[in-house]
Amino acid sequence: MKKIKVRKIGNSLGVILPKSTGIHEGDELYFMQKGERLILDMTEADINRARTIIEKGFDDFKYNRTLTEDEMAKLLGKYGWHK
Repeated sequence: MKKIKVRKIGNSLGVILPKSTGIHEGDELYFMQKGERLILDMTEADINRARTIIEKGFDDFKYNRTLTEDEMAKLLGKYGWHK
């Protein structure tokens, strides 16, 4: 188990979490206290991050930035793309 230091941030307290936790800046986490343990729940943050990635993947369709098979063949034919 790694140690992390509690720091004063304004009128609150905070901790710096390692990148290896998978938590990203701006994520909102649920927390609960069970006895002497604090539990951070990343479930909703992971779902929201995945939703953002998926929605961004549809931007090309939303803004009509798609190519036909013929256009793909013309642009990428030299790499083996063909009908």
